[in-house]
Amino acid sequence: MTQHRGILNVGTSAILSAPFIAELKDEAWFTRLENRCAAKGIDVAAIWVRCDPESMREYIEFRGAARDAWKLENWEQYAASLNVETSPPTAHVTIDNRLGAAISLADQTREALKRILT
Repeated sequence: MTQHRGILNVGTSAILSAPFIAELKDEAWFTRLENRCAAKGIDVAAIWVRCDPESMREYIEFRGAARDAWKLENWEQYAASLNVETSPPTAHVTIDNRLGAAISLADQTREALKRILT
C-alpha cells in the first residue's frame, strides 16, 4: 500500500495495473482505499478483468515472459490454484477478457471508461 500512498500524494490520475486479488476480496481494504482517496478528492474505480484458464494460457504463451516459465511448466497445478469464477465483493466494473468474448476488449474498455468518467 506504500506505493499507492505515494501516488495519492502526487495528486494526479493513475491507473494501477496489478492483480490486487486478495485486496479486492477484502471489503475493508477497499473501503480504506476509497476513504483515503476521498479525503484527497480522488475518485476510485475498480475494474475486474475476467478470464478463464484456457485464455490465460494463450495470453501467457504469447507474452513469452521468463517469469511465466513455472506457470507453463506446471499448468495444471497453476490453473487449479486460480479462482476465476468469483469476482470481488467490492463495487467494480467487469471486463470479459476471455477468448471469444461477445464484445471486443477495446469496446468493453471504452464503455468501462465512459461509465467511470461520467
